[in-house]
Amino acid sequence: MQMQGAAGKSAVQITPATLDKVRGSLWGLYIGDALAMPTHWYYDQSHLRRTYGEIKGYVPAQDKLPGSIMSLSNTGGGGRGGFSGSIVGDVILKGKKQYWERGGNWFYHRGMKAGENTLEGIITRLITKVISSKGSFDVDEIYSRYVDLMTTPDAHNDTYAGTGHRMFFANFVKGKKPKDCPDNDGHNTDALDGLVNLPPVVYHAMLEGQESAKREAMQCATLFRRSEPLKKYAQVTSALLVSLVDGADLREALSQTGKSVGVDVKRMVERSGQDPMTACYLDSSFPSMLHFAYKYADCPEKALLANSNTGGENVARGAVLGAVLGAAHGMKGFPDHLVRGLQSHAEIREEIEKYIEVLARKSGIDPETCRDSRL
Repeated sequence: MQMQGAAGKSAVQITPATLDKVRGSLWGLYIGDALAMPTHWYYDQSHLRRTYGEIKGYVPAQDKLPGSIMSLSNTGGGGRGGFSGSIVGDVILKGKKQYWERGGNWFYHRGMKAGENTLEGIITRLITKVISSKGSFDVDEIYSRYVDLMTTPDAHNDTYAGTGHRMFFANFVKGKKPKDCPDNDGHNTDALDGLVNLPPVVYHAMLEGQESAKREAMQCATLFRRSEPLKKYAQVTSALLVSLVDGADLREALSQTGKSVGVDVKRMVERSGQDPMTACYLDSSFPSMLHFAYKYADCPEKALLANSNTGGENVARGAVLGAVLGAAHGMKGFPDHLVRGLQSHAEIREEIEKYIEVLARKSGIDPETCRDSRL
């Protein structure tokens, strides 16, 4: 599952323009995640419309979601199951187990503010900060900070953690080392959320060539989950992101990516009557991400708002979609109100600029020529 054409080159020429696309990709990830947060897993689109009308920007999460399947999730590990386990509540998401209670109908991200990032976005920020501070994709440091983040009360404001994280900590409390904790439930782990953390790892690794980027993308995708499908899609996603920051045409790159996963993206978009609502599973969610990126290739804001207004598993898709569109457009693809509307935009800006400085120095570029003067 490899990209051809632009992504087949062994090296990427790093320039200030390349680094602006990297910057745009990271901002796009956080923007796409936060925009979709309030409509995540709304599978009844009529209910979504009654609740929000049309999403036109950042809005806060609702407290309740009738029919929420979070109450069916296993609080002691992965997938669905009983409410008796206390990985949720005692180990991670401390003090939040009551929101997983059967019949509670609590929304997955209840309590989150307009423009706030979900857990996967926060973990992506963590990985970005490790690369900036250590100058490398330091897996041991990532695990150390991840465990601290997940087990410290109120370290983040999300109420939901996916199957991979719950299974990880179910193994962790048994005394396993972090590298031995990733697991798979055979159903919910091979999902698009496993690709959200890739961009900062991919862009740092591409300095050593595209094969290095693919290799570290696979490692990143399986830091917290055990999944062979994720390894394959991580390579595909890495190739797409690198080709875009290297100057590939967006629609051509999306078409090549579609071919690598058995999808004719252009035909899929032309034949679709409406934008797709999908669940999290890779074989449907990844093609649907390609749909939005291709259909709205000229306008990242329209793409991310359309993604937000479909519901379904649109948070991971929004994050990956934003990263893809940002890699193609750079910062010019995102209006100021989406950048500044993020709850933690000042902190995110500082983190991204430190990361860009690391990439610039490693590429022999004066960081002063790469600063984002707009922010």
